[in-house]
Amino acid sequence: MTNSQTINKYILLVDDDPIVAQILVFVLKRAGFDVRHFLSAKKAMDEVTTGPLPDLFILDLWMPELDGEYLLRWLRDEQKITNPIMMLTGTVRPELEEELKAAGADAVAHKPLNIQALDALVRGLLGE
Repeated sequence: MTNSQTINKYILLVDDDPIVAQILVFVLKRAGFDVRHFLSAKKAMDEVTTGPLPDLFILDLWMPELDGEYLLRWLRDEQKITNPIMMLTGTVRPELEEELKAAGADAVAHKPLNIQALDALVRGLLGE
């Protein structure tokens, strides 16, 4: 469901799995968000340094070359970005979630994703 707050909220999604990304982009766009997807952390880094700043970052943890945790730390430590960041992972390990939050993640979502829970989490991170 879209609402007036959702319109113009920009989400940057980074996930190397095109099928997962396609589903997430569809769901988020249908909810009224402006979504850009990148298959790699490197491409997302280029977007962050040259494009508009997203209202929310959604980062897959496990990706080739540079992983999501590297991108998370780069966003927080080097770019000094304070906008919310959600990490996605299929790994369920309590200490991993604690490590990601200590590194600057605002939330950690576990795959497979429940669409209603994802929507609530995204809206909560965006203050809706």
